This record gives sequence, C-alpha cells and structure tokens, in this order.
Amino acid sequence: MRFSLSLALALLIALTGTRGSAAADGERKSDYVRPDGNTLVRSQYRGDIYLLRGFADVFSRGVDELGRKLEERGIEVHVVSHGAWASGAAEIVANQKKYGHKPVILIGHSLGANAVILMAKRLRKENIQVEYLVTFAATAPDPVPDNVGKVDNYYFETHGWGEKVVGDTGFHGDMENKDYSQASDIGHFNIDKQADIHEQVIRNVLHYMQPSRRKAQS
Repeated sequence: MRFSLSLALALLIALTGTRGSAAADGERKSDYVRPDGNTLVRSQYRGDIYLLRGFADVFSRGVDELGRKLEERGIEVHVVSHGAWASGAAEIVANQKKYGHKPVILIGHSLGANAVILMAKRLRKENIQVEYLVTFAATAPDPVPDNVGKVDNYYFETHGWGEKVVGDTGFHGDMENKDYSQASDIGHFNIDKQADIHEQVIRNVLHYMQPSRRKAQS
C-alpha cells in the first residue's frame, strides 16, 4: 500500500507539473496572518499542536487551512511535512520537559496521518500523553499506542485510500472510525478539506486546550 500510493502520487505530480515547496528538512512552521491583516500575536507556551501534510506537501492543503482556522482562534500550531515527524516529536519532548505537561494534539493527512501515529509512539517512550489524535485517510497506519486519549479517524471502508485504525495492546482511549465511503464527492485528496469536519476537529482541539482541563491534568 505504501509503495502503490507513493507511485501513484509521484505519477500524478509528474503529469501536472506540480512541485512541493517544503524546506530542506521537510519542516515548515506556520506563519499566519489574521483576516484583518494583523499578524497573530504569539502567546506563552500552551501546548504542542502539530499538523502533518501528506506526500510532497501538495495534496494536503486542507491541513494548511485547518491550521489557519486554529490560529484565528488563538491556537498556535506547527504545520509541517510528514517527513518532519521525528523532529517534531523531539521538539515536543523538549517542551514538555521544560514546561511540564501541556496538551499534545496531533493531526495528519495521508502519509501525514501515518506519521502522527509514529509521533505518538515516539512520545510514549518518553511517557508523554497525547490528548487528541486525528487521522485523515491514513494509508498504512500502525496501531495507535496506549498513551493516546482520543482518536478521530476519517477513512473509507469500501473505496478510496484511507484505512481504519485500531488500538495497540493496552489502548483504552476513545477511538472513533468515521467512514466516508458513502460520500460520493469526498475521497482521499479532499477529505482534509471538508469544512464540517474542520469544525468537528476545532471544537475538540478547543476543548482540550481549555485552561480548566490543563489545570486538572497538571
């Protein structure tokens, strides 16, 4: 599945002439401006929210849009390539050690969906909890580790690229696999761009970022 998906996407890029613009190390942090034209004022560290794009950074623009919507609500996020998952995990570990536990939220599309699970597994080795994990059309997802509290997986049971996710041994979190097979106008390349899904995810992110929840967890 990994090989066939990568090959198909590579052929599509060759046909369209589209090229990604990721930084050399695959990581590009968000730098958004509010709709009124004013640059977002960064607040003090409140947690780690990472959004990972899929193959070549060109088919996951819904991830960028979701990141912008979260920034507009005052949530600082990091929007990066799926290849930056290890460096992102290392940054989370450093932040959590420096500031104490704050919410960790991981969101990814396609290969980025696979990668956020790898991030969660890496964080488990450091005994770091992941409050919320979102996967859009994961192509070959590993089982979700037991340090994840809630999982929302948007997938396709009968058509399109997008697999169901399962919990690893010991997983006792809240997991919901949301099947979009019957939505004829939604597939692998636009599942991450749906406004109604964005609103679902944003509501949950805001829930986990509430100061009362962070105080209770500290």
